[in-house]
Amino acid sequence: MSALFVIARDDSMDLALAAEAERLCWSVLRLPLLATEPGPDRGRLVDWLRKPPHGASIAWTSRRAAQALAEIAPPRSRDVLARLPLFAVGEESAAPMRDAGIDVEVCPEGRGAASLAEWMVRRREALQIARVAFLHGDKALPTLPDALRAAKLEVEPFEIYRTRFLTPDVGAIDAALEAGGPVSVAFLSPSGVEALERLLSPKAVATLRASAEVVPRGETTYEALATRGYRRARSPLADTRAFDAIALEALQSRQRTAR
Repeated sequence: MSALFVIARDDSMDLALAAEAERLCWSVLRLPLLATEPGPDRGRLVDWLRKPPHGASIAWTSRRAAQALAEIAPPRSRDVLARLPLFAVGEESAAPMRDAGIDVEVCPEGRGAASLAEWMVRRREALQIARVAFLHGDKALPTLPDALRAAKLEVEPFEIYRTRFLTPDVGAIDAALEAGGPVSVAFLSPSGVEALERLLSPKAVATLRASAEVVPRGETTYEALATRGYRRARSPLADTRAFDAIALEALQSRQRTAR
């Protein structure tokens, strides 16, 4: 019976994962589910970067936010950014700014927005942080800003990108679920979960939630899956390995139980 592994985005960063999954005899479907467009606060952020307030820092929870910052920050802002504490939720979300030569502090756990907020609160005295510019998209969850505000940090949000849903062909998922074969999904963001479910039939969504082995990247995505009723979603909190290793182990485990 054919086994299907769905990666809920189409990104070159997942090529190694896809190749390893195919080596394990899974059919791999990489789905372009989301497109990114400029957000309305890009100009306001450029103005903010001209003279950040005392005690300012910047934080984000997605690679798209870092990509947008790298695109819009004028050359004269690079010195400003180099002086500010910058925080990202993980190595992937820090990469665009690091590639631009700007240092970014990453939460050691790298598990999601809640962990990042805890790390920033622990670091605020050493770095003299009083306020945070939160860079986000239009579908961002309030986990990070809410936690920072609860810790008495001032938060100024900047919507610097917007996410548009795409409509790739998901017929292979419907067919695999209908046939009852093993289906596993790697979700990289809560938006990816929503984007995929919008394309599937109600019956397929119910089957996916009940029986698919699902691997989320980070605690925020896991919480989105748990809220929607995914019964076989793996919690990232108990596993410190790299995401690809967790996903491949899940595929091997699913193969063993399917025999």
